[in-house]
Amino acid sequence: MKKNISINLQGIIFHIEEDGYEQLSRYLASIRTYFSNYEGHEEIIADIEARIAEIFSARLSPGKQVISLEDVEYLIGRMGSVTDFEVLDPAEEGILTPQPQPNQESYEKAYEGAYGTSDGSGAYTATGPKKLFRDINRKVIAGVSSGLANYLNLDPLWVRLFFVLLVLLGIVSAGISAATGIILYIVLWIAMPENDQLPETTARKLFRDPEDKKLAGVASGIAKYFGVDTAVVRVLFITLIFAGGFGILAYIVLWVAMPEAVTLTERLQMQGDPVTLAGIEKTLKDNLNMKDSNGEESALAKVILMPFRLISQLFNWLGHALGPIFAFLITLIRVGAGIILLVVSIGLTIALFSSFFVALGLVDESQYIVLGDFPASVFLGGFPRLGLVAGFFVGLIPLLLLIILSVSLLVKRTFLRPFVGWSMFGVWLVSLFTLIASIAMHTTNFRRSGEVITTKTIPVADYGTLTLDAYNTNTKYENIFIDVRAHNSDNVEVVQRAEAKGRTEEEAKQNARMITYRVVQQDSVLRFDNSYEFKEGAAYRDQELSVTLMLPQNKPLRLTREFTNLLPSATFAQSYDTDKIVRNTWQASGNQLECLTCAADTLDTQEYSSTNAIDTGFTSGISGSVLLNESEYSSNIKSFDFDDFSQVTVSGPYHVQIQQGSNYSIRVRGGDKELRLISIEKSGQELRIGYKEKDFDLFDDRDPVLIQIVAPNYTDIDLSGAIKADIGRINSDNLELNLAGAIRSTADLNVHNLKVGIAGASISKFTGRAENFELDATGAGVVDAEGLQATSVDADVTGASAAQVYATDKLRAQASGASRITYKGNPSDTTIDSNGPSSVKRR
Repeated sequence: MKKNISINLQGIIFHIEEDGYEQLSRYLASIRTYFSNYEGHEEIIADIEARIAEIFSARLSPGKQVISLEDVEYLIGRMGSVTDFEVLDPAEEGILTPQPQPNQESYEKAYEGAYGTSDGSGAYTATGPKKLFRDINRKVIAGVSSGLANYLNLDPLWVRLFFVLLVLLGIVSAGISAATGIILYIVLWIAMPENDQLPETTARKLFRDPEDKKLAGVASGIAKYFGVDTAVVRVLFITLIFAGGFGILAYIVLWVAMPEAVTLTERLQMQGDPVTLAGIEKTLKDNLNMKDSNGEESALAKVILMPFRLISQLFNWLGHALGPIFAFLITLIRVGAGIILLVVSIGLTIALFSSFFVALGLVDESQYIVLGDFPASVFLGGFPRLGLVAGFFVGLIPLLLLIILSVSLLVKRTFLRPFVGWSMFGVWLVSLFTLIASIAMHTTNFRRSGEVITTKTIPVADYGTLTLDAYNTNTKYENIFIDVRAHNSDNVEVVQRAEAKGRTEEEAKQNARMITYRVVQQDSVLRFDNSYEFKEGAAYRDQELSVTLMLPQNKPLRLTREFTNLLPSATFAQSYDTDKIVRNTWQASGNQLECLTCAADTLDTQEYSSTNAIDTGFTSGISGSVLLNESEYSSNIKSFDFDDFSQVTVSGPYHVQIQQGSNYSIRVRGGDKELRLISIEKSGQELRIGYKEKDFDLFDDRDPVLIQIVAPNYTDIDLSGAIKADIGRINSDNLELNLAGAIRSTADLNVHNLKVGIAGASISKFTGRAENFELDATGAGVVDAEGLQATSVDADVTGASAAQVYATDKLRAQASGASRITYKGNPSDTTIDSNGPSSVKRR
């Protein structure tokens, strides 16, 4: 049994054995005696005691709570003794000669096996193969970076920056390098053994130098790190000030990022000296002779640096004045972030448990719990139970860590033990791999496609007028659209085409039968659901439903507003607003609805008037959703006298309205400056409109310019730039429409052969009819042409574009890159080609 004594080193309590205490007391007494002649020796002794406390803390562990004599001898062997650098003869030209002591030799022998041979200053050099360890004394995560830095004799900052940059660059480049950086760190974490007794390195560390500073010590700290003259670094910063102010920004960033070398230990590390007594003594003597007789600043230097010193004083004053405010704000942010994280993580945990219980069938009423747009029980139906459990833990463990993090932010204390954290990480990894394997197995349920067609006949011969209504099922998954067809029967037929996926075609058909769609008759009213529903026990297998409504050819029809929402815009031969559709009577003709009473309906004041177009060139209002209200454009109008053109080319930041009329008319509405800068000219059959200045400032605050064009016939329309365009009802045999740039446009067309080319990030909507529709879209555009009913559609979409088309007879769809095509209608002749992540699907 040994007697233990409690000591206090810089506010840290240590328990030390009696013989170790006696040895430590003699050691500290010799240090105090030697450094007592130095100015500020109390601070020097405090720094040395702080270093001793750091070494002692590294020697303790949960199984070892007392400092022993061996620990004190390790300390002396590592820090060195004052006798190592005492001067034999003060007259010997200032050369320091180490004097080995008898007891020091035993210290060296005791540690040469682990660290190598001593160089007399307390540092050790390797005598055999150097080993790679994780440095747990200077770790941030696991000590990998500090261990590599110790092995390579580098500042750990650079190794940590390497891993951080590897991960950040990987995130920018699709995550490949990010995964590499994380995996590399984990592999080194597993492969490198830990060590809490690694020797100090002589690598310089980057600090701000408070001893030789002019402003904040940034320049002198950088100079000491790279071993260059401080004046060179200062001149470099002053030069960079005149390079757009970059020097000031760089200095401030480094000022914030670089810590100041406050303690003697940090000043030693800044210069790359070993943190030993010999190194401390050498640094003190160097500082005493830091300036010579020629070291005074010149008057010019003082004048140049005066503004920067004033800025330094200002920053220091602001730091003292605003420090409490910043501390309060930081505390407020910490508490706020903790509360938000706690509420969000608890809410997500409750949702995770609810979805898990529903997926296992332990909770009913699953229609109220959805994943994406589908009920949880349907979306997860047929998924392997083991995969559900694995997915539950994949989601639960990060949520638990978020809860622990939020509580830690609130109480400023960490509760997670390393063993528990590693165990949770192991369970998460196993669950993740299990989930991936289950998903791979589940994808076989979508291998084949199957289709089921059902027909329902509804007798309506006894009713004079038939009313078509719709019912909202309040489901969030894909709603349906109803295609209308006329036939010679007196009854209504509802043809339902259900599609689904499965392991086999027969299984896919069975999955298609698991959806149901209701049509209810009540006297002369037919009510259609606006979406299909799943039967009990159904599983999601990419089900889709299309409905074709076969109506008696001469039966008068009334449509409700709800039913109108189920009809594609191409159902009507002309564009009508919903109010007009609801208050009029219709009948089926071919694959459209014709209005029987619209001719007598005079309430529609926005309908296009050809007489008005002849007189003024335009309607009284601006139709088209992409344009502003007419009152928002300038009342300053300028007309241009051009005629005999069928091709229109517009480039620039304009709002364009193109309509068809019996006369030619060109009008521009804008401010005086905008009107002076616009260029309009005609070459052959082409009307060219552009901007006179070659460089257009997108950030210039200018009023919008509206260009209104009327012509009897159009064959080519080319729009490029940041244009908003409204192309009114155009009837033509052949029309080619090209859109390039950030175009937003709407077009109402009735064309026999329509060719559309789109490039860039345009958003376009097409309505009307076309016999042949050819679409070529590249870039990241969006094309909504499901309201343009075409007999034959040829769509080629590349890049990251998306297109919706409507084909009745023939469809050729080719999607490449990350594009997608969605088509409506029932074309009998289809050619579909998609590759990579692109897709072509029927709506």
